[in-house]
Amino acid sequence: MKSNLFQIKHQLWLKILFGAFSVKDEAIFDTIYDFAMIEYRHLVWLGDELVSENVSFDYDKETIDFQAKNNFELFTIMIKALEEIQAHYTDSTMFSRFSSDEQYFIEKLTFLLEDENNDAPITAFDKSRKMEGFALDQAQTDALTLFLFEESYKEYELILVYTYSNFYNDSKVLGSIFSDLIYESHFHLKSFARMMSKMGLLSVPRTIMKRIYQFDDLEQFLVDGIKEEEAAKEECLKLAADVNHRELSAFFTFINYQENYHIALMEKALAYLEAKK
Repeated sequence: MKSNLFQIKHQLWLKILFGAFSVKDEAIFDTIYDFAMIEYRHLVWLGDELVSENVSFDYDKETIDFQAKNNFELFTIMIKALEEIQAHYTDSTMFSRFSSDEQYFIEKLTFLLEDENNDAPITAFDKSRKMEGFALDQAQTDALTLFLFEESYKEYELILVYTYSNFYNDSKVLGSIFSDLIYESHFHLKSFARMMSKMGLLSVPRTIMKRIYQFDDLEQFLVDGIKEEEAAKEECLKLAADVNHRELSAFFTFINYQENYHIALMEKALAYLEAKK
């Protein structure tokens, strides 16, 4: 069933994405992160097709098994997942694209496995709560830890909610706004998850409840979303003050200013909906 394939593709995207986040080497991370973003595009194309065929689907997922002791173990896990999903593809242009992309991913990961220099320990799950080069005290560490867990879930949620909304949206204006918000949330999720990885706290966000993305009132969702963004702004500023570290504080202030534009985009979407009444 294609709806079952949507769940499997969602899980594969997360396995590749969070696997990428766990890798220390920046060049290898960049390569695997690119693979994850292509898997996200696959998910979007599959969702669009399911909507056109009036097939229901959701974001339910099983436990994502991506944790590895070292890079080579991670590459092997990814190759196995990419190979297993091939059996779910039927004969179509879209599925041929999925398969050819993933055959390349497998080849690239296999090449990486052939060079011992690409192997390294993975410490993304060791719960050290320390970042190299950052001497944070207990209070600073606690504030940062709480923020990262809460905000990484929020960004994952926003990616999926706006993606789901776009599946059922036929407005070019709203589609553009939602796409911008999705892109921004990808960047925020990457930033927060990489920090979690460095602190040994990396984990896949919990499953999103259906009522959060399968809503009937888009206007109310946007109103609530603006309130959430305003709260996120306050959290960013509070964290910048609590951490009181020049580099980290500058980063979270930067995120705070980005949230200003997110609010403006959501207000634009609200104004568009109100004008259509």
